[in-house]
Amino acid sequence: MLQRFVLSLIRRNKVRFFVSVIFVFGLVFFGIFTFLKFSKSRINDMASTKIALALAYVFQGDYENGFDLINKTALSFPKTSAVYQGKLIQADVLVDQCKYEEALRILIEISNNGIPDIIKPLASLRIIYIYDSQKDHFNAINATKEFINKYPDHFLVGDIYLNLGEYYVITGFKDDAINVFNDVLIKFPGTYEARTAQNRLNQLIK
Repeated sequence: MLQRFVLSLIRRNKVRFFVSVIFVFGLVFFGIFTFLKFSKSRINDMASTKIALALAYVFQGDYENGFDLINKTALSFPKTSAVYQGKLIQADVLVDQCKYEEALRILIEISNNGIPDIIKPLASLRIIYIYDSQKDHFNAINATKEFINKYPDHFLVGDIYLNLGEYYVITGFKDDAINVFNDVLIKFPGTYEARTAQNRLNQLIK
C-alpha cells in the first residue's frame, strides 16, 4: 500500500514539474527563431539557420537527417546557443526511443556547458527523469541533489525536494527522507510543497 502511494505521488510530482519543463522548453524553442531574427553574429545566424532546418526534419519524423544535421552543425559551430538547443531536442527524441545512454551523454554536456544558462537546468531535469524511468534511484538521488545545489532558487526546486524525499523512502533511507521533508517545511512555508511534505511526515513518523 505504501509503495503504491509513493509511486503515485512521484508520478503526480513528475506531472507537475515536467509539464512546467515543457512550458519552459517551449520558450527556449521559440528563442531559436527569435535569435535567428535578431542575432547580430553571423556565426550564430548560420548555426541557427542550420538547426532550424534540422528541427524541421526532426518534427517531420526524419530523425536520421535531423540528427545528422545537428551533429554536423555542432562540429562547425560549437559553443553556440542554437546547437545546444538542437541537442536538447535530440536528447528528448532519444529518450522517447528509450536510448537512454545516448541521451545522457548529450544532457550531461548541456548541463555542464550549455548556452544560454537557462538550458542547463532543463538538461538536469531530464537527467533526473531518465534515472527515474530506469528505476535507478541512487543515481536519481545524486542528480536531484546536484540540481538542488546548483539551482536553489529555481521555480521547480520545491518539487525536486519532494521527489528527493520519495527517492529516499523507496531506497529505505527513512531518516534522510524525514530530513528532506522537514527542509521543505522550512524552505517553502505555506505552499503546496509544504503541505505535501507535512502529509508525508505524518505517514512516516508514527
